[in-house]
Amino acid sequence: MANIINQAFIDLRNFSPEALKKIKSITNVALVMLPENPTPEFSEAYAAIKKTNVISETNISGNACIFNGMSLLTKDDIADNSVVVCNGLAIVRDMPKEKNLKIIVNGALIKSESAFLEIIKINGATYIIEDDAKIVKSMSKLTIDENFINNLSDKTAIIDCGKVYIESDVTEAMLRSKGVVFYDIAQVIARKELHGYIQANSNQVASVRTFEEAEKKEKKTKKWKLW
Repeated sequence: MANIINQAFIDLRNFSPEALKKIKSITNVALVMLPENPTPEFSEAYAAIKKTNVISETNISGNACIFNGMSLLTKDDIADNSVVVCNGLAIVRDMPKEKNLKIIVNGALIKSESAFLEIIKINGATYIIEDDAKIVKSMSKLTIDENFINNLSDKTAIIDCGKVYIESDVTEAMLRSKGVVFYDIAQVIARKELHGYIQANSNQVASVRTFEEAEKKEKKTKKWKLW
């Protein structure tokens, strides 16, 4: 007998009732995919399996795929009638209704206003950005100065950065003129005068500090590590 443990999702749609009877238990699984129209024999065999911490079960047809980390999905990235599991941050743009996208997000979802999708399950938060917003991202750190601001498009979303440093030559008026918003940032470091704007225009930003506060925190962390 098989025990299925710690999986993002499992697809049982092509299992026969006899194959299902060989599964003893399903534990810690985000999604179980089942046939859209299961036979009575299939349903009976599946019901007999012991399930622990199964977050979602869904009866679907179509393609299934997983994206890990930060995923940017458009109509060109997935097939029609797909079910997508995103583990991390999912950004969905330019998604017409005809694609019939169904999505499960274990993290956060950022979608453009006109993107069509059906949320099966989301373990986190959902945010909406304007269709013409420009996305800026960095896997580690991003430094924003006056020259950077001058080269931005209007309506800019800064997403998925470890640290964002906003230099002293950047004013609140500059940030406001570009409609800068922050999503999924570990830390934003800037002058105290900018903290109000940053906090009012942030989603999933862990902390906002001055350069002095960040330096003090870093020294304290290094001292602790040496100790």
